[in-house]
Amino acid sequence: MLSIISVFIGGGIGSLLRYGCSVIFPSHWGTFCINVLGAFFIGLAFAYFESNTLLSPHLKSFIMAGLLGGFTTFSTYLLNFTNLANSSHLGEAFLYLSASIIVGCIFLLIGIKTYGWL
Repeated sequence: MLSIISVFIGGGIGSLLRYGCSVIFPSHWGTFCINVLGAFFIGLAFAYFESNTLLSPHLKSFIMAGLLGGFTTFSTYLLNFTNLANSSHLGEAFLYLSASIIVGCIFLLIGIKTYGWL
């Protein structure tokens, strides 16, 4: 239960940080910066938690799933890709990377078209 609360609070804070950044940089380049920063910070957090295994799992949930997940899911997407690639699943890693972009764009367009039909 504490992990759920940690993710909830961290997600709220991360979402507010994302909103603040998008107000300061209101364009697709602002989103780009948010995603790059999120990727950097999730890499940093991942390495930190891997080398400090005695830390609370609730802190890890707060920072990685909550704070950084609320800030950007792109960072988690890149971490998943990197973990697959590092575990010798290179084919699956690149399939995941490309399919996420291609299928994501297709479903984005389907969502836009679906709204137009409503």
